Amino acid sequence: MMLNQDINLQQEQNLIMTPKLQQAIELLQLSTLELTEYLEKEVMENPLLELEDNYRYQSSTNYEEFDYKEFIAKEISLEEHLLKQLKLVVNNKSEEEIGRYIIGNLDGSGFFSLDEEIICKLNNSLKGEKFYKVLDMIKGFTPRGIASSGIKESLQIQLDSLKGLKEQRQVKLAKKVVENYLEEVGKNQVKKIARALRVKTREAQSIIDFIKSLNPIPSDMFTKSNSNSYLEPDIIIKKHSNDYTIIMDERSFPTLRINNYYKNLLKNSNQSDVNEYIDDRLNSALWLIKSIEQRRQTVYNIVEAFINLQQEFLDNGPKYLKPMTMKAIADQIGVHESTVSRATNDKYIQTPYGLFPFKYLFSESIDCKFTNVSAVSVKEDIKEIISKESIISPLSDEKIKAELEEKGIIISRRTIAKYRQELKIPSSRLRKRYE
Repeated sequence: MMLNQDINLQQEQNLIMTPKLQQAIELLQLSTLELTEYLEKEVMENPLLELEDNYRYQSSTNYEEFDYKEFIAKEISLEEHLLKQLKLVVNNKSEEEIGRYIIGNLDGSGFFSLDEEIICKLNNSLKGEKFYKVLDMIKGFTPRGIASSGIKESLQIQLDSLKGLKEQRQVKLAKKVVENYLEEVGKNQVKKIARALRVKTREAQSIIDFIKSLNPIPSDMFTKSNSNSYLEPDIIIKKHSNDYTIIMDERSFPTLRINNYYKNLLKNSNQSDVNEYIDDRLNSALWLIKSIEQRRQTVYNIVEAFINLQQEFLDNGPKYLKPMTMKAIADQIGVHESTVSRATNDKYIQTPYGLFPFKYLFSESIDCKFTNVSAVSVKEDIKEIISKESIISPLSDEKIKAELEEKGIIISRRTIAKYRQELKIPSSRLRKRYE
């Protein structure tokens, strides 16, 4: 047996992720809010960094004198709203403590539930009677249905509060439905409810509509008003004559610069330790400025490529959105597909036809008889077909499939069901109404 030892030289190419490269990649995928927080931290830590005046974090004497938040109406929380009502009805400190306990233990929907062990303790103590008294008082607070045990009791409380304000027959029948047929309401089983109530299907439909007009989740009005539902675009595409202009939002794509004071200090200082510190901060600042500018330019290039590919969409709306992959955009602007993915992450684009998450505009291709269309375009077709259907006899997914085939769009019934669910459109059985 012979043992041979060979030395082989092999050349490999590897990408080394330096901290600066990691920073550039991180900046590319940040949302506007995340970028704001990131730059605020960087500006505080690096005195050489400065933001343009219309996007400045540094406080001046004028800013410190006033807290502009004081001039903004503060949105009251559900807990604060309930505690204000509690103070108006309690008679002593003991009742207030019980009330605070109940309010502090409401779940996210505004419901209150006790486990069996606590119930047992309350029933075997003198405090039990007082506890249930306070709980009943809170159930009378607004929003109606607060501190109830669940959806059924919440709806019952709301119906009780309507006595004398609505037709009593309607309220009485609605209470009966809530008590016994909530599951059937969810399944839109109008005929079954009509038979149980011994009324016509038209009246049963009216009662179901009345119940659905109530708010089963007491906390909804607070969670919706306090949620950040208003979205501002990072990029705006505006049409001028036959051309489109790209507007980059200043908060999403801010301009950084070097502070002149420290720049001059570096030129005039003879102290090596001072110069070393400033030079280090200067290099860090310059790299961040370069990364922010690269972020802006990358997104701009992607939007420009999008405009070139999607003229029909910009001229006529979502129904005309063509299939478009991130790879196609990446190839057009000469970057990697992952760069396009990061650059469009958590960013919103305002078009002549509405505000969209940027990634929504990248759509898979659907094979058709005459041409390829995007999934977004097919969804628009489905919405249009359903909008024209009879509410008495809504279209099944199979019938929607047949109508799409007439347009040359061949997709499975399962895909139609998937797209319909993504559009939050219920099934034909749940869309059916009895007029």
